[in-house]
Amino acid sequence: MSNKQSDLHKKNHEDDIEMVLLKTVYNSVELNFIENLLDENNIPYILKDQGSGGYMRIYSGFSIYGTDIFVEKSMLEKAQSIIDEFPWDK
Repeated sequence: MSNKQSDLHKKNHEDDIEMVLLKTVYNSVELNFIENLLDENNIPYILKDQGSGGYMRIYSGFSIYGTDIFVEKSMLEKAQSIIDEFPWDK
C-alpha cells in the first residue's frame, strides 16, 4: 500500500464513530420521550429494533423485543445524565 493510500485508509478510520447502547425501551411512549430529549439536547442517536420488533412497533405501537437506543460514545455520559432525571421504572 502506498503512503497516499495508507494515509487515506488511516484518515477514514479516524473519522469512524463508535456507537454505544444508551438504553433499551419496550414502549413507544418512553421511546418518543427519549428521542425528544436527545433531539432537544443535540445528541445524535440511532434506533435499532430487536428481532421483528420494528414491524411490531409500526403495527401495534410497541415491541415485546424492545428498541435499542445508541449514542456516540463521547456523548454517552451527557445522554445518560439527561434520561436519568426521569423515573422510568417507578
